[in-house]
Amino acid sequence: MRIRLKILAAVSLAAAALLALPAAAQGYPDKPVRLVLPFPPGGSADFIARLLAEQLRAKMGQPFIVENKPGASGNLATGHVAKSPDDGYTLLVGVTGAMAINPTLYRGLDYAPETDFAAISMVAQAPVVIVASPESGVSSLKQLVDRSRAAPGKFSYATNGVGTSHHLAAEMFKGVAGIDIRNVPYKGTPGALQDIVGGRIEFGFMDLTASLPLIAAGRIKALATTGAARSAALPDVPTVAESGFPAYDAVTWIALFAPKGMKQEDVRKLSVQVNAVLADPAVRAKGVVQGLDVAGSTPAALQKFLADENLKWRRVVTDAGIKID
Repeated sequence: MRIRLKILAAVSLAAAALLALPAAAQGYPDKPVRLVLPFPPGGSADFIARLLAEQLRAKMGQPFIVENKPGASGNLATGHVAKSPDDGYTLLVGVTGAMAINPTLYRGLDYAPETDFAAISMVAQAPVVIVASPESGVSSLKQLVDRSRAAPGKFSYATNGVGTSHHLAAEMFKGVAGIDIRNVPYKGTPGALQDIVGGRIEFGFMDLTASLPLIAAGRIKALATTGAARSAALPDVPTVAESGFPAYDAVTWIALFAPKGMKQEDVRKLSVQVNAVLADPAVRAKGVVQGLDVAGSTPAALQKFLADENLKWRRVVTDAGIKID
């Protein structure tokens, strides 16, 4: 009996000692983590961020909370996280525009993507989809190019705004295809799609997620997607590269970053868990429904990807002479 009591007492003391350990000794994370997203609720980026947060909570034992902070074309949220403490509890859901395009478009940004952030993992990518109005009679990218070359400046294409990744994907395509078509920037995707469906504008470089229902219903025609490989959401639609322009590759992307200075061991730990979530076939299948190709990466691979993206889009912005006042 005395031996049993001694064992119970020892176990109780050990348990008490564990409970008394400081939170920091229990490892990262030991409190809720914020994922700051530069878009309002709704949309594919918000969807995948919330799905990731839910799964990370289950894996890491702490809440991961998505905080929507839209404004200034993504610059507001991105600048906010850049100036946040580097303890790993405020993270950025980084996106193409704010991280790879806006540094060239906007003067006086209060952040520099390549030096102010630590890369954690890629989360998802999505191509832009090139679509045609039923009224245009165009059913392939080759037809679009042939008509545009035959009548320079006559045709127009819709985008969701000046300087967006969709606009720049179009400018990049114009360069490789040698065509002259005019951008008609809309204040968002819905109005642009409505005018393409109605035949008021011939073509569009559109958000894939928003376009999928209209493509499925036959109300617009998908001519090509802009990534290096076919989209899992539109496996029967060729890429721009497959359509005769092999040097072309342009995607929008969502990735996870921390303020520079986050402990490397915590970056690695979080990256491993994020990649484990994104490797789950169920998570990937949910991404496809949203038009997303879900896949993670190492921190080093994401850091290199970011540098390459900045260089690519800087060239497109400069060559096209795009300016934001």
